[in-house]
Amino acid sequence: MNPILFDLGNTTAKVLDTSTHEIFRFSNDDFEGFLQEHRDRQFFGYATGSTALPLGQNPSVRLLNANDNWPLTSNYKSMSTLGMDRWALCNAHFLEGHQSFLLVTMGTCITYNVVREGVFLGGAISPGWEMRYEAMNKMTAALPRVQFSETSGLLGSDTEGSLHAGVDIALLKEMEGMISDYTSTFKLNQVLICGGHSERLPKPLKNYIFAPVNYELHAIRRLYDYYAENGTL
Repeated sequence: MNPILFDLGNTTAKVLDTSTHEIFRFSNDDFEGFLQEHRDRQFFGYATGSTALPLGQNPSVRLLNANDNWPLTSNYKSMSTLGMDRWALCNAHFLEGHQSFLLVTMGTCITYNVVREGVFLGGAISPGWEMRYEAMNKMTAALPRVQFSETSGLLGSDTEGSLHAGVDIALLKEMEGMISDYTSTFKLNQVLICGGHSERLPKPLKNYIFAPVNYELHAIRRLYDYYAENGTL
């Protein structure tokens, strides 16, 4: 029977039914109900943080974990704390035939992940787009909660404009600098950017490779095939 693939993030679940090719997206709270409705099916995928614990006890779920026999080797000091989304995406891209690359994910957090000659070296984690806006609103008494704007400019002439400059513009400058430093320091000739907020990036950053929509589910399917071929599902 064809599996149901899932990416259970910090707040949102993305699910692919490989029998019907339907893609579902809903809150993590609704994932348990979906799992019960399809409990006769095999589930395969990964979960982030505390969401992994109850899933690992469900016999119909094959949950990827740090102890699996992964394609990549790693120099990361604490694999048990490495986000499974970062690790799984890097492994899937490596399976596509890429030996050395920088993989940038843009979700709740922004992560930078360095793979060189088949070895995961590590990277960086910084607050994502919405987290930056949310933090400034919640941790101050007067700053409003504003939303991403495609028309943000470098110079804010009021409070909202200044917030936009400090997030929408500064975040891009940060990314440009981080990508430049990683690729030059580690001699990487490929940058792959994925995640739901990558669509917000302007043309100057689009010189890099942008993963297609729902790339996470494609990556999980690649890993499923890998483990099926090796008899370790």
